[in-house]
Parts: sequence; structure tokens; C-alpha cells
Amino acid sequence: MQIPNNGAVWHNGIIRSLVILSLIFSVSMMAQDKMAKEKMDKMAQDKMAEAGMAKSGPMEEDFMKLYGFTSGKMVQLAEAIPAEKYDWRPADGVRSVKESVLHAAAANYFMANFLGTPIPEGVDARNLEKSVESKDDAIAALKASMEHVKGAIASLKPGDWNTEIEFFGMSGTKRFLVFIVGDHAAEHLGQLIAYARMNGVTPPWSKKAE
Repeated sequence: MQIPNNGAVWHNGIIRSLVILSLIFSVSMMAQDKMAKEKMDKMAQDKMAEAGMAKSGPMEEDFMKLYGFTSGKMVQLAEAIPAEKYDWRPADGVRSVKESVLHAAAANYFMANFLGTPIPEGVDARNLEKSVESKDDAIAALKASMEHVKGAIASLKPGDWNTEIEFFGMSGTKRFLVFIVGDHAAEHLGQLIAYARMNGVTPPWSKKAE
């Protein structure tokens, strides 16, 4: 009969126990490191948000690209329409070319204000359609308003997008109003395209194709 070597059994048991304890310690340390990193990342994000420096999310980035595309075309078309056509309107009681350009500008200021960025001093958004006379001044007002509303959107902190607000007789989140900013620009780009075509003006981006 073989007699067990109790010393060897004891030694092997100790080795196994040490290996198990080592593995448990390693897993525990990895988990603690991950938790500590996540905590530090969250603290950094919170600090950035408090300081208004939070990175823009994919939705904001995509919106800015699309809005830049739409607003850029609107400016191009406003510049392409001759100054003598700026008082043209398709029918009585309908906005003229100039009034349409200035209406888009005024709306940008109002929407930026609802998003939390006040209308700049010296800008009379309510009477903008009737207070600007020349084509150059109308285009300058449109460009300034576009930069203003883009700044208002860029200044939104992560927690602002879901904030409920009242605007234009309705209620919704600031995120919803940002969508309206883009929709309104597209609406009046379409209007200016129709106005231009009715006056024999080809949109600049369509000239090569035609």
C-alpha cells in the first residue's frame, strides 16, 4: 500500500491557493481600475459641461454640416438674384425677395433667443423685414443671423437638449427647436429657388449642370 506524502499534498494545496488568490486579486484590481477610470472620465465630462466646453455629439455635428450646406446655398442664391429684383414679389400680400431674406434672418435671431442666446443689442429682429433697404444690407443681416444661431446651438450643454421650452405658441425641447432651425432654412431656400427661377436666375450650383 502506498503511503500519501502529506508534505507534498500540503505544498500543492498552498500553491493552488496562492494562484487562486492571485487571480482574484488581479481581477479585483482590474475592476477597481476600470471603475476609477470611469469615475474620472465622468468627473472630467461634468467639469467640461459646467464650463460649457463639452464636446459636441454626433447629432449636433451632423446638424451643423447640414445647416451649413442649406444656409450656404441660401446665401449663394441671395447674392445671385439682382438687386433690381429684390422688391419683386409673386403676388400682392406675399413677401418680396428682400423680405424673404430678412424674414429668414429675423427668425434665426428669435430661435437663438429661445435657445438661450439673447438677440444682440442693436438688432431689431421684429422689424427687420421693413427696416433694411439694400440687397447688400439684407445679405449681411442674413449672414450675421446664421452665425448667431449657429453660436446659440454650439453653446448648448449636453443637458440642455432635453430642456422643455415654449416658442412660437408651442412647446417642445430645445432639440426640437434646433430641428426647426434647419427646417426653416430649407423652407426659405426652396422659396428663393422658386423666386429666382421665376425671374430667370439659375441657382449657382445648377449652372454647370445646365
